[in-house]
Amino acid sequence: MSKKSGKNLNLILVGGSGRMGQEIQELAKSLGDIKIVALPRKPEDWKKLKPESVDIVVDFSSAAGLTSALTWCLANKKPLVSGSTGEISATEIKRASAKIPILYSANMSLGIAALTSMLSTLGGLDDWEFQVEEAHHSKKKDSPSGTALLLQAKLTQITGKKLPPPNSIRGGGIAGIHQIWAMGPEESLVLQHTAFSRKVFAQGALKAARWLFDKKAPGLYDLSDLYKI
Repeated sequence: MSKKSGKNLNLILVGGSGRMGQEIQELAKSLGDIKIVALPRKPEDWKKLKPESVDIVVDFSSAAGLTSALTWCLANKKPLVSGSTGEISATEIKRASAKIPILYSANMSLGIAALTSMLSTLGGLDDWEFQVEEAHHSKKKDSPSGTALLLQAKLTQITGKKLPPPNSIRGGGIAGIHQIWAMGPEESLVLQHTAFSRKVFAQGALKAARWLFDKKAPGLYDLSDLYKI
């Protein structure tokens, strides 16, 4: 993600103390034209924020953090980018998106956008079986990952099959590996995405923030809108 000229983007970052939050802060510093103006951690922190100094909210926290971010964004008519996973209420996000722009995705990388697009080619494999598999570092809290669930939902939609639950592997410092196994009677294929570091997700998150701020129209957006794949 290269540095851009023009208006500086002032954003609130929710989940700044987490691994992704720290990665986003480092990247924002290097870009120079994106300023993180607040890192709210507690409910009372939101009350101290000045809406006039904020362009957009970026959230990589938890269900509770996302709920707080949604409440504040709705009250102040600010766009929201969220990559939070776990027990997230899709209904809550959908309802809010009728009033403000929201880009939500469990994964912000270009590679996952491309992989998701590739799944459409598997729809004609009627007598094949499928399995989603993911691997992450040992400290990752959610299992299966939000990205695995995203791929699972897309694959179920395309194939019309009831799929087995995603396989999850946890260990070491793996940033993220996602595989789609397609297994036929006489042959098989594997689609795989590997993230070398969390920087790719931070780049996607800030790209999403710039894109959504320019978009302005209320609605619920995702990777297909961001990358046009």
